[in-house]
Amino acid sequence: MPQLPNMPQAVFWTIISSILVIAYTSTAKYLAMEELPVPVIVFFRCLFGLVFFVPWWLNHGVAGLSTKKPFLMASRGFFTMIGLYCLFTALSQMPISDVIAIQYTKPIFATFAAVLVLQEIMTKSRWIGVFIALAGMLLIVRPGFEEFNMGFLWAIGAMISGAYTTISVKFLTRTEDPDKITAWMVIGMTVSSAIPAFLVWELPGLEQLGWLAFAGLVANGFQQTMARGYAHADATAIMPFEFSRLIFASISGYLFFSEGLGILTCAGAVLIFLSGLFIVRSESNSAPNPKKISKTY
Repeated sequence: MPQLPNMPQAVFWTIISSILVIAYTSTAKYLAMEELPVPVIVFFRCLFGLVFFVPWWLNHGVAGLSTKKPFLMASRGFFTMIGLYCLFTALSQMPISDVIAIQYTKPIFATFAAVLVLQEIMTKSRWIGVFIALAGMLLIVRPGFEEFNMGFLWAIGAMISGAYTTISVKFLTRTEDPDKITAWMVIGMTVSSAIPAFLVWELPGLEQLGWLAFAGLVANGFQQTMARGYAHADATAIMPFEFSRLIFASISGYLFFSEGLGILTCAGAVLIFLSGLFIVRSESNSAPNPKKISKTY
C-alpha cells in the first residue's frame, strides 16, 4: 500500500471500513434481538476492543499513548461510546439500511456544530444542503404515513455523536498516528461504559461472548481503517465511497434479517448523501477565497 498514491489508498481503506462497520452493526443488531441489554453489548464491545489491542500495547507500551491533545483524545472515546448506545438501540428497532441511510446526515450535524460552537457563518450552500437532507429524512421516516419509530431518534443521536467523532478524527490525524487514536478511544470507551453495564448486568452466554468478541475485533478494524482513509485524503474525496455502506447494509439486512430495501428509503438516502456531498464540496471550493465566504444569508 505505501507504494500507491494517496487517493487509491484512501479509497481502499474507506471501502474496507464500510464493510467492517456493517459487520459489527449487524452483529450488534443480532445480539440486541437476542435481548442482551444494550449497555452490556456496548461494554463487551469496548472490552474486547481493548483486548484486541494487546499486541499494540506490547509493542509501544505506555509511551505510545503520549499526546499533546489528551482532552480531545479522551472526549472522542466518550462520545463514541454514547454514539454506540444510540446506534445499537436504533438497530434493535429499525432495519439496518434505514439506520445507515440516516447516518449520512452526519455532515449536516457537523455543519450546525461549526455554526453553534465555532461561530461560523451559515452560508447559502449550507442552507441548501440542510433542506435537501431534511427532505431525504422525511422520505425515510414518512411521518403521517407510517407509525413513528423511536429508533429514528436514536439514530439521530448516533449521528450527533458521530459528527463530533468524525471532526475530531480528521483533526487528530494531522498530528497523531491512527493506531494511537484508536488506542485512546478504546480506553475511554471501556472505562465510561463500565458503570451503565453494571447497572443492568447480565452475563452473556458462550455464543454471545463469541459474537461480542467478533464485534470488538471488526469495530477496532473499522476505526483503524477509517482513520487511515482520512489520513490519505480529504472528506470531499472520501464521501462518495462511504456511500457503499448502504449497499453492504442492504445485503446484510436481506441475508441475515429478512429486511428489504424500500424505494423511498433508497431515495431518501441518496438525497441525504447528495446534500452532504454538496456542502463539503461547496465549503472546500470556497474556503481558499475569502470573498466568496463573506457573502452570507
